[in-house]
Order: sequence, then structure tokens, then C-alpha cells
Amino acid sequence: MKLVVIAFLFFYTFLGKAYAIKEEAVVQDTDSLSYYYNIANFQKTSPEYPKAYTFYNNLKQHNLNVGDTIQAVNNLRQLAIMENNWGDYYASELSVVEALTLMESFKTKDSVAIEIMNGLYNQIGRINHALLKYDGSLAYFNKGLQIATSQKQLDAITNNMALVHYDQGNYEQAEAEFLDVYNSYLTKGDTLHIARALNNLAKARSKLKHPMALDNLVEALNMRLKLNDVEGSYSSYKNLSMYYTDRANKNEAIKYANQALNVAKTINQSSYVEDALSLVIGLYNDDNVMAYKHIKDSLETSKQVQENKNALLKYNVEAEQKKVLQGELQQEKAEKEKLLAQSLMLGVLLLAVLLYALLRARHKKEKLQQVYHTEARISKKVHDEVANDVYQVMAKVQSKPGTDVLDDLEHIYTKTRDISKDNSAIEFNANFEDTINDLLLSYKNENVTVITKDLKTINWNAVSNIKKTTIYRVLQELMTNMKKHSEASVTVITFSKHKGNLQINYKDNGKGCDLKKQIGLQNTESRMASINGSISFESQINHGFKATMRI
Repeated sequence: MKLVVIAFLFFYTFLGKAYAIKEEAVVQDTDSLSYYYNIANFQKTSPEYPKAYTFYNNLKQHNLNVGDTIQAVNNLRQLAIMENNWGDYYASELSVVEALTLMESFKTKDSVAIEIMNGLYNQIGRINHALLKYDGSLAYFNKGLQIATSQKQLDAITNNMALVHYDQGNYEQAEAEFLDVYNSYLTKGDTLHIARALNNLAKARSKLKHPMALDNLVEALNMRLKLNDVEGSYSSYKNLSMYYTDRANKNEAIKYANQALNVAKTINQSSYVEDALSLVIGLYNDDNVMAYKHIKDSLETSKQVQENKNALLKYNVEAEQKKVLQGELQQEKAEKEKLLAQSLMLGVLLLAVLLYALLRARHKKEKLQQVYHTEARISKKVHDEVANDVYQVMAKVQSKPGTDVLDDLEHIYTKTRDISKDNSAIEFNANFEDTINDLLLSYKNENVTVITKDLKTINWNAVSNIKKTTIYRVLQELMTNMKKHSEASVTVITFSKHKGNLQINYKDNGKGCDLKKQIGLQNTESRMASINGSISFESQINHGFKATMRI
């Protein structure tokens, strides 16, 4: 057991130290960032240049491991720049494509992400330029211009576009763009960039036979020599040699070509030395040498194009495939949403049909109940008011044969007629107010005064027949109730329009009643509810009776 504990402690201690070493390495890498950045971007001839590349490659992998995508993209961008400087355009393109793929994870682009995308577009443009894909190069430079947010970005892209136009033979366009960049750097006082911009401007002017071309080339060279800009000096010597070559001054052209070769040897990079030797050889009119140089340049270009595995093309194809897939997904989503909407509409329609059926069944049930209550009421009336009187007449005839019962029979007939009148279908006159007026005045006699107010102010033509029928029956019920139970001497019915609704107020001076015990009034409430109207009652014992109808 003791051995197990010791082994565990040893293993734990070893892991702790290993982790501490790893963290220390990361800190050292972080501390070394400015050192290697300076080498990678400003000391391309330094023997530490390969170490700078290794540093950025390791740092990129570390960023990916810890999920720091932005820093990983920045390091890939730096790797692409260094690979492009070496002439390894295929590797440079792969680095840019990897960076672009990582940038796709950012749904929204902030200022940092936009600046990174600008740098990536600029780098792709440079790669396409090196591969002689001028149209593709300009297309990516234009993408960079569209999202550029600083003058520094604009100057870098404009300078690179001018280089493409120069190689295309569009010297006037190149001169205009180089001049814009030169003037921009003049305002900043950046001597290193001023010298570079002036050298490029002079190169374009040389092709245009501008009178200031030579002075500009010499001025740019002197500025670079003063700054000890070795690579810039090589470019200036090369451009001076080309200037004199174009003007058939072979001696001056060879002089500056040899000076360019000496600087290339100082830089100690094969790409510079090879370029300088090609420049020198091209100045000698040896047909075999010139043929060799032409074939070699063609083979190099062809080889570079063949070695390029079209990583960017593959990225663009994959991007298009993603767009197509997203379009298909959007279409599928739209179809699903359409199907869902149709299902919901069908569900709502079925629910509406079901609700209609339920309401219709309920309405039918209410109608049946109304018929039942009406029949029960009529039956009760016939039993209480007619059947009893008939029975009394029959008893009277049996007990006293020959008795005159004509008056009794007339009384029974009158009651029967009244019951029939109360429940028969209403035949409206052309003028409904006359129908209502006839109804109300039929309850008037020597003991009861019936008064109607503003009956003629109502436009009865605008009221439906079903509402007219309901109004008629409710008023008939109220007047019958007054005649039988109220003992009123005066009844007043007032018609009016209130907030667009028809309102009818009933009032009598009868003995009043206890509303809680008046079950018969429920019939008027159900009638009013059937037409979405309402009726309310007010009454106290010995204080009359009031009813308000609203339709």
C-alpha cells in the first residue's frame, strides 16, 4: 500500500511540473511575441526568420487548443505573409483558407473581425497576383476596400492594386494609384513607406516616360540607403536597371543590375539572388541565354500553378455548397412553416365548424325549452282560466237544468280569444308603430290610463322582424302582468335612442311587488337574451313597477 501511495505522489508531482513547464512555455511565447513579430515583418534576412515561423505555427496551435479563435486567425495570417514572402504561394493560400474557415464561426463581425477579414482579402489578392491571376487578385482587393476602416488599410490595398495594374501594362492607372498612396504617406511623415511609394510611383512613370521618373527613382534609392533598408535598396537598384534598359542604355542598366545582385547576396535569400541573376543575364544579348531564361520562367510559372492545389477554389466551392444547403434548409423550413400554417388553419376551421354545431345544438335546445315552457304556460292558462270556468258552467247546468249560461259562455270565449291572441304569430302592419300602439291601447279602460311617449321617433324599418316580435311579446307580457296583478291606474311607456341602441322604459303606479318572487318575469329576460338585448326591473311594495328594455 505504501508503494502505491509513493507512486501516486510521484505521478502527481510529475504531472504538476509538466503542467507548470507548459504554462511557463506559453508565458515565454507570449513574452516573445513582439520579438518574433519584428523579425517576421521587418527582418526577413535575419537567421531567426525560420524560428519566427515555427513560433507562430506553435502559437496558432496553442490558440486553437484553448479556443482563442481570433488569435489563431491572426497567427495564420502572419504565417500566410511569411509563406508568401518565401514564394510558397500554395502554403500561403492554405493558411488563408484555414483562417477564413475559422472566421465563419463569427455570426456578427465587430471591428476586430472586420480588420482581420480585410487583411485576409489583401493576402489572397497578393497570392493571386503572384500566380498571375490578375482578375482574381483585383476582385479580392476590391472586397478588402469595401470593408476597410482605416487609411492604413486603404493605402496597403491601393498599393497592391497598383502593382497588379502595372503588371497588366495599365501604367496610367498604376501611376494614379501609386500617387494617391505616396501623398497619403507624405502627410504621415513615414519615411520608410514614403520611399517605397515613391519608388513604385517612379517605376510606373518610367514606363510612361515621365520627366520626373529618374529623379524619383534616385531620390527613393537615397532615402532607402540612408534608412539602411536593404530589401528596399534592392528594389530601387532593380528599377533603375529596368529604367535604363527601356532606354537602351546597356552600360547603366548592367551597372545597376550588378548592384542589385550584390545587395541580393547580402540579403542571402535564394529568391533574391535568383531574381538578380535573371536580371543580369537578361541584359546580355545571347540568344541561348535568353531562350533558357524564357523557358525557365515559363516552367517556374507553370510549376507554381500546378503545385497550387486550388485550396481557395475548394474553399469557394464549399462556401457555395453551404449556401445551397442553407437555401435548401430555408426552403424546407418555409415548407414546414407553410404546412404548419395550413394545419393550424384547418384546425381553426374544424374548431369553428364544431363550435357552430355546438352553438346550433345549444340554440335548438333552448328553442325546444322555450317551446316546452310556452306550451306549459299555455296549458296552465287553459287549465286555470278556461277549464275551471267550463267545469263551473257544466256544474251549473247539471244542478239547474234550463239555466241561461250564454253570458258565462261568452266570458269563456273571451278568455280563450285572449290566450290565442297572446300566443299566435304576429302579423305586422305596414307601420309597426301602429301595431304597438294597438297593443298598448287594448289594455286601456275606464280604470287604467295607458300613455305612450316618442313612439313615432323610432325608425322601425331599421329594426328586424325578430326584434319587433320580441319587443311586442315583452310589452304584451308587461301589460298583462299590469292588468292582472298591478292594480295600476296609470301606465307610461317611453321609447328613445340611447348611444345607438333602442331603449324602452315601462312604468306604472301599481302596488309593486317583491322581484325575488316574480318567476314569471324570467320569460321576458330569456326573450331579450335571444336577440342580444337586456331587460332590468325595479319595484318595491306600494311604489309601482319599472322595467327598462335595451336592444
